[in-house]
Amino acid sequence: MVTRLSNYTYHIIATVLLIVLSFYLNALFQTVLSLSLIFTVGIVHGANDIQLIQKHVGYSPTIFWQTLAIYIGVVFLGIFIFYFFPSFGLLAFVLFSAFHFGEQHYGRYFDPSIGSVYKTLVFVSYGLTIFGGLFYFQWTEVHQVIFTIAHVFVPPHLMGGLFLVGLSAFMLLCAWLPSLRKGLFAELMVLLLLFFLFHATNLLFAFAVYFIFWHSWPSMQDQMRFLYPHASNALWLYLKSSFPYWLLSVIGLVLVYLFFDINATHFLPLFFSFLAAITFPHTVVMGWLKVSSHTPDRKANEVSSSF
Repeated sequence: MVTRLSNYTYHIIATVLLIVLSFYLNALFQTVLSLSLIFTVGIVHGANDIQLIQKHVGYSPTIFWQTLAIYIGVVFLGIFIFYFFPSFGLLAFVLFSAFHFGEQHYGRYFDPSIGSVYKTLVFVSYGLTIFGGLFYFQWTEVHQVIFTIAHVFVPPHLMGGLFLVGLSAFMLLCAWLPSLRKGLFAELMVLLLLFFLFHATNLLFAFAVYFIFWHSWPSMQDQMRFLYPHASNALWLYLKSSFPYWLLSVIGLVLVYLFFDINATHFLPLFFSFLAAITFPHTVVMGWLKVSSHTPDRKANEVSSSF
């Protein structure tokens, strides 16, 4: 257990410090800090997808423009689904993101002999545990976001059911698979800390802390190791290549916010819809990289097992 927890040293320290800090910050400062983290590290971690694809399939101008066109198309497809089919869009976002979060966190611990079905079930169940816990402990704010986007009322017991189903499935799968069993208790300790975070802070702050310190920054580290395995300035190279796509994402959100004259009560729904729209293609890219690899237990793990 100690060895597994040592893998999360900075994650745990950052989470504990920010929980303590939240008790001393008013709502405005928490919002500013949360948005600052998400609009920097959070968006940047998904802004290098095109370069990841090029590194995987090879560099050429034709591949670049084809990839860019497809990627932009997927972004607009996500926006289209959220606008015309918001309930389906929300459900798809939760399921895709659950798999994505679970894969990033748990992919490295799998024995190569474990089949893809078991991997998928563990990834999704872990991600649903995270979403279920966040949704249940932050039901009031989550309900307002969902109702504004999809005009659907989701009762708290349904959130609690999602949480219990995800957690139960995750625990049973880990207990069943020998390669995951030995780390289960440590992972439950991590989940306990995250549940306290979800309970003790507000929705945006809780999501930001998890999204940045438990997903985005670890994902960026894995991407940098894949893209620049021998570079001493990997972080600078990564940020430089991410900057154009990051800037376009931020400008896009600002223009939508200004053009549609969205009031403060609708900002969170807009924000999470925007985040879902740019997360969807990122999740698709990471999944495609893993599936398309000709050596799934080696090369694909380099690319996406921890994204």
